[in-house]
Amino acid sequence: MSFNPEYDSIGNAFVTHYYSMFDQGDPMIRAQGLSTLYDTENSYMTFEGVQMKGRDAILQKFQSLTFKSIARAITKTDCQPLYDGSVMISVLGQLKTDEDPIQSYNQLFIIRPNGAGSYFIANEMFRLVLHNN
Repeated sequence: MSFNPEYDSIGNAFVTHYYSMFDQGDPMIRAQGLSTLYDTENSYMTFEGVQMKGRDAILQKFQSLTFKSIARAITKTDCQPLYDGSVMISVLGQLKTDEDPIQSYNQLFIIRPNGAGSYFIANEMFRLVLHNN
């Protein structure tokens, strides 16, 4: 494999698609929409310091989130190609859930080729940007 010259457009299209699925109010709809983006065994996610492995564990985490509404503003998306055709994506933004105050967040993805031009999330890290905690 080699570096994918389309890494930037792939990364930005992925971010648009991911958040359109994630920002659904109903946790079941969220999990259903995101399920095809994760591999049953080879996806890892660290969410606020807690690590999960595999599609089922990740989707269970998403279903456990209690917010009913989410509003998001993406400040910047940066993408880099990886040697095996994968794309590393860093997202900096702000979100507001229900009546909670607006919070900044950072999210990192590595998406790997999954054949026929599709990708799966191999690695994902999410952190709210909280100071003094």
